[in-house]
Amino acid sequence: MVTLPWLFLLLLLQEAKAYSGDGVEPEEVVAALQESISLPLEIIPDEEVDSIVWFSRKRLATVVPGKGCPSSVMMVDPHYEGRVSFGDPSYSLHISNVSWEDAGPYQAQVNLRTSQLSTTTHYNLRVYHPGYPETPSVSSCLLAKGLLLLVLLTSLAVGLWVTRVQKKVKCQGQGGSRGTELN
Repeated sequence: MVTLPWLFLLLLLQEAKAYSGDGVEPEEVVAALQESISLPLEIIPDEEVDSIVWFSRKRLATVVPGKGCPSSVMMVDPHYEGRVSFGDPSYSLHISNVSWEDAGPYQAQVNLRTSQLSTTTHYNLRVYHPGYPETPSVSSCLLAKGLLLLVLLTSLAVGLWVTRVQKKVKCQGQGGSRGTELN
């Protein structure tokens, strides 16, 4: 029973790692709040592209390359309206005036004209405030882990103290119930 809190502590101190579920690690892209960012997309030069579908938490936009004319872009998510563009010829996603809501997973699905195959590229966009460091410093991580350890040890000590008091009260209750007979 004593090992349970230590196992819990071990689980809490482990670093969580994002996993997309399909065995493909997303490309990490970091953007400053209210700045512009580009999610780079590489398309094989010899392949004829039918369409590129960009997703965030839902479908964001569909780009249909034009032959000799401008590409056709169908925006689906109004959150990105007026802030998104797609670079020719790579069709990378450019987001201007990045907001906190833009953070999260992105996918680019490239549908090929020559086959029924499509390729998907995964991204994870992290947004940070330019006045603050992008990643927590080592000292702040150590402080957080130390505080977590202090809270865990305090709760463990309180739990042991409560158990000890309950046993003491139980023993006194049993001893006092016998009583003495008066003759």
